[in-house]
Amino acid sequence: MKKTLAAACAALCALTFSACSGESDNQPAASGAYTEISASEEAAVTLDETGQTETEASSGTVLCGDIANAVMAAVELPSMAEVGADRIGMYLDLTIPDGCDFSMYICGSGGFADEVFVINTDGMSADDIKSAAEKRIETRKKDFEGYNPDEFDKLDNYFSAEKNGYYIYAVTCDNSACESIFDEYVK
Repeated sequence: MKKTLAAACAALCALTFSACSGESDNQPAASGAYTEISASEEAAVTLDETGQTETEASSGTVLCGDIANAVMAAVELPSMAEVGADRIGMYLDLTIPDGCDFSMYICGSGGFADEVFVINTDGMSADDIKSAAEKRIETRKKDFEGYNPDEFDKLDNYFSAEKNGYYIYAVTCDNSACESIFDEYVK
């Protein structure tokens, strides 16, 4: 009974936090360089003649929001809600410096474990980022243990990678798609 009540409270809190962000739909939060898409929209990746995405070709830098959007477009993720810089501390034990490029999405319903977090690690400790992600995953495992075995399995087998100044962790049902996308964007 206590676990059911705790799960219901967690789901209600997640809905409340995602609905009360104070941001209008499809508008980026005050800091971080990312875009928001709804679960029904798909992110399109446009390639130039050299095979690079427009973002890579035009700026030489990959935006974390582009990686997160590509993951969300490729993998079925339920009702994802964006986590802005003002709320990141509620989910990760990590201080993100002003102007740092990152993108985080969580399942807005609270009933699923799906999450995507991508950050440009320049000027930050990669060990601190990994530690915060691992702590988040362990906390989420406790939330889903005995509640939903399929979601617990996603958490137990989450995808995590660091490469060329970027870090990603993704809790999805398709780690190979997440890995391919990350490798495609971060070369």
